Amino acid sequence: MKRFLPSVAGVVALASFSAHADIPSTAPYVTDPQNLHVQDETSDGIANLNMVLCVVGALDPSEMVNAGPYIALVDMNKCQSNGSGSTGVTNYATATVDVTRADNSSPMIGKVWLSFTNDRGVANVFAYLSATQSPSSTSPYGVFRLDYIGKMGGQTGFNGFVDAQPTSISQFETGANSNNSAMTLNATSTNSGSGTIQAIGGASIDFAYDASHFRRTDGTNDLCFDRAKANADVSVWQYGTYSAVDGSRVDLAHPGFPILATYQNASYYGFASYWGVNFQGLDLNSIPDAQPIAGLTITDQRPNNSTTYTFSKVGGKLTKWTQQATTLHSLDGIPIMVGTDLTGQTSGNASVTGFQNWQMQWNSATQTFTVTGSQQCGSNGCVVTSISPAATVNAGSFNLMPISGWANSYGGSINIPPTGAPHQDGDAVNYYEQATVIPGTAALSLYCLSQCPTAAAFATFQSGNGQSAPYGNGTAQQWFSAPAASTVSYSFDAGGLEDVSGAAPVALVLEQSTAYGSGSQYGNGINSGRLFDAPLSLANCPAGTPAGTVCEPANPSVYYTWQTGPNQWNQSLWLSANGNVVPFDAPQNVAYTVPTGAAYGTFAGLPILLQFDGFGNLEGIPGYCVDPVSNATVDCSTANSRYVPLFSIPDATTLTLPSSAQIIVKALNGEYRLKNLGASSASACASMALTPTTPPSGGTHDPSSASDSEYLGTQPTVSGAPKVIDGVKQ
Repeated sequence: MKRFLPSVAGVVALASFSAHADIPSTAPYVTDPQNLHVQDETSDGIANLNMVLCVVGALDPSEMVNAGPYIALVDMNKCQSNGSGSTGVTNYATATVDVTRADNSSPMIGKVWLSFTNDRGVANVFAYLSATQSPSSTSPYGVFRLDYIGKMGGQTGFNGFVDAQPTSISQFETGANSNNSAMTLNATSTNSGSGTIQAIGGASIDFAYDASHFRRTDGTNDLCFDRAKANADVSVWQYGTYSAVDGSRVDLAHPGFPILATYQNASYYGFASYWGVNFQGLDLNSIPDAQPIAGLTITDQRPNNSTTYTFSKVGGKLTKWTQQATTLHSLDGIPIMVGTDLTGQTSGNASVTGFQNWQMQWNSATQTFTVTGSQQCGSNGCVVTSISPAATVNAGSFNLMPISGWANSYGGSINIPPTGAPHQDGDAVNYYEQATVIPGTAALSLYCLSQCPTAAAFATFQSGNGQSAPYGNGTAQQWFSAPAASTVSYSFDAGGLEDVSGAAPVALVLEQSTAYGSGSQYGNGINSGRLFDAPLSLANCPAGTPAGTVCEPANPSVYYTWQTGPNQWNQSLWLSANGNVVPFDAPQNVAYTVPTGAAYGTFAGLPILLQFDGFGNLEGIPGYCVDPVSNATVDCSTANSRYVPLFSIPDATTLTLPSSAQIIVKALNGEYRLKNLGASSASACASMALTPTTPPSGGTHDPSSASDSEYLGTQPTVSGAPKVIDGVKQ
């Protein structure tokens, strides 16, 4: 995607990369653009504007001049956040775009009608762009004006503009769903400028910069930053993956693709992938589960592909986890989250006690586990609080019980079986690869010991507006069961996971967002514990366990999990053609040895696993949190902290896919965070005056209104496949 407006902290050069000598200069590895911007406290003040500009850039208007009206798809998840927490889940907005230019002396006019779905319903954005000059040495931002308005249910959520002139740029936005901000920036080049960002009716930030430094004050923090790229921290949010042979883009064998749904005489563009099926403007939860859904037809929107599909839906999803193996040595220094009771099990920090989600690390040098943090989760997500000093787990604490935890660097769930003796570097570690089980493709009997949803618990959960635990038989935090009657049994068939405890099976689906109430910790869906395809027994328990007790297998080769909820990733949504389910590949684990050097922190030289989820989706790098004001490293429980990748993969790095194919990597989108030099009294910024300016206080247009001078007109009717997807011309 192309950005119209860089951060006011200044522009830095993009990371350079070395092309392999035998890769043609016309290959995508060479020609795909790299977009890295400066992230700064000033960026937060215009976050909504940056989102709009990100969307407009992803429509690729400059490459579609006079091409006629066209359809474009934009993944809103990439524009509404920096990709933190990315899971491959897409949220495609559909835009109709018309870009024209009468002649070389006339402005380029872009008209955009865009719709997308959020948690409040369907939103519509209307944007009018007039551009007359590209950026140059004398006009650092070019000359253009972008007016936009966002509406939902006929009500305005945000309304604003950005107006770039040869030596200045101004911005204004207001509305109930807006940042309510205004900005003025005076700049004769990217090497010198100053301005003010103001929250309407609130605080302001004054800033100035020269060729080497950037200064800003929010009234409390007056700071000086180094603008040199070499001294900045970089976080890459998206990587491109390319063939090491010819530089062509590398995708999964069965990747996601754009689709068009027709239902009740209306059309909806969307995207289908391993993570689900998304249609902008069509609420799938309002349509009863069916296989297939009558009257809903799907057409493939890939070039030269006119395949039609049926669409089926069950409001929950079963995932099969298949074991892979490594050793404790490979986990040396890598954080894992373990839910366990550490009472009396540690030394070195008396606060490390009780049941908690503990952050632990294996230390190969000392052959011990250390506890470095604890995790707290709520309706706003999970944060890890550091523990200092770190506690050491007693050598014999896990001799007889397995360690079950979660390691992002190994794709998720891991299990360390007990050995009957203190753990050593060569002990086995099992991690798991995932695959979705489509309802109707397998008939299973499944058994659950911990976090076991039941029909009765679901009923109580709904009546209590999502405030109770949705798990039955006292299994919410159960690690073994005595008697065995407190476990739960299920069947899995065409209807999904079913509670078989009553007279008739009951499907365990809960897909209406209203069932979850306000502030429920389960607002993003309900997840089961591990499910097994064989009855649980005493044979799974450690020696000496009382008769009648049952336990989970300590080292299962296969297990399952079930989830249900209001989101596409909580549900089984699948396409079929000629009676066959359309396959989509699950993310693939890719081995990567982190380079050595201070930039890679405690992970320097360590082997980790990345997850390859198709072109543009390479994840699994561990992270940390930074203060958006100072750019300093902070604990993730700190208010307003930002989670960012701990390091970046160097361009031209070679990786090997499970298929043995070699790929090379290149950064596509990311950010720089400037080095903080301290108070502005530092000599570098002392001579740089902060002169408050007055940002605009109005002047918006409504491009959706026929009475406005920048009225878009009637939205064109466009048929055919999308011409642009996430800034890539198809």
